[in-house]
Amino acid sequence: MRSRKGTGEVVGSVTTLAITIALLAGASGLAAFSIGESARLAQESARLEQDDAGTLVSVLSVQTNSSGTFVLLFDYGWVSPPVRGVYVGGSPVSWSSHCPSDWIGSVCTVVIPAASGEITILVGGVSVVAAV
Repeated sequence: MRSRKGTGEVVGSVTTLAITIALLAGASGLAAFSIGESARLAQESARLEQDDAGTLVSVLSVQTNSSGTFVLLFDYGWVSPPVRGVYVGGSPVSWSSHCPSDWIGSVCTVVIPAASGEITILVGGVSVVAAV
């Protein structure tokens, strides 16, 4: 009978050890995933910062006629950003752009309904302001 009493203690210890190892393996897997995800987010953030730094756009001219307001932009940076939105006096307006897919070193035309006041154009992660 004495040998059975010792066997129960050994089985209990081995079971506790197996549960502890399983929990630690799960925690280490979760930690590895978190580290990988953090690294991916840091790389994406760095890429966005680099794109924003390379987005160098200036307003060449603003012209308004009966067809609408035309804003000519020039990209002198090293990133070819898309136009993401246009606001007149802080309110969003409908717009269209005639920009090449890669317009570095060239002109992009943004067309909005005839407007007056301050025009803010979101280009990539930066905003460009023009006045009519």
